[in-house]
Amino acid sequence: MTNGNSYLSFDGTQTYIEIPTHPDFSVATTGELTVSAWIRPETLTFDKTEGLHGSRYIHWLGKGERGQLEWTFRMYSQDTGDGRGNRISFYVFNPEGGEGIGSYFQDELQAGQWMHIVGAADSQWTYIYRDGVRRDSDVYAGKIIPTAGNAPLRIGTRDFHSFFQGEIREVRIWNRRLSDAEIAELYNAGSGSTDGLMAEYLLTQDIAPDSAGSHNGFIYAPTWIS
Repeated sequence: MTNGNSYLSFDGTQTYIEIPTHPDFSVATTGELTVSAWIRPETLTFDKTEGLHGSRYIHWLGKGERGQLEWTFRMYSQDTGDGRGNRISFYVFNPEGGEGIGSYFQDELQAGQWMHIVGAADSQWTYIYRDGVRRDSDVYAGKIIPTAGNAPLRIGTRDFHSFFQGEIREVRIWNRRLSDAEIAELYNAGSGSTDGLMAEYLLTQDIAPDSAGSHNGFIYAPTWIS
């Protein structure tokens, strides 16, 4: 993880970053996608969550809104009633019905602990990694047909129905699936391949510039921690 003078803290109720929609962020147009981020949840039980039948989760980074869902990262609250406490997932969706298929891991987490999370998709599978190690992969082909929509990419939330509480930094997006070795190097070295790198948001300064391209983001209700 890159050391910076400050980093962005998300308050769990309204703080988020929004990047305008672009084909570079859609599995449907690129065919493959890898999204990497460092996260540090300040709590294991979130306040503004969503879910049904005992599930309580937040979407902490994703692209999609109702009727045009694409992909997202999800983290469940510790107090969920369905046995998924603090599960972290990466999903791809059918746009209309909301059906999603993804990969996940479920560890005993600690509030205030940094984690490096990577979600990836190719034409058939989803993948998820923690701290440079692949933890799960699942087939979505035949059930999910990714479709590009007009919803923006958001960090800290997906569509305002839930919000992340904690810190997020060094969000990177590639238009290809990075190999296991590349993801391990990204975790261990703090930087990765620029081949196919579409966007990079270090989030160590008071704006959200894309240091890899032209997809600049806008920060709403930010808090910066030195």
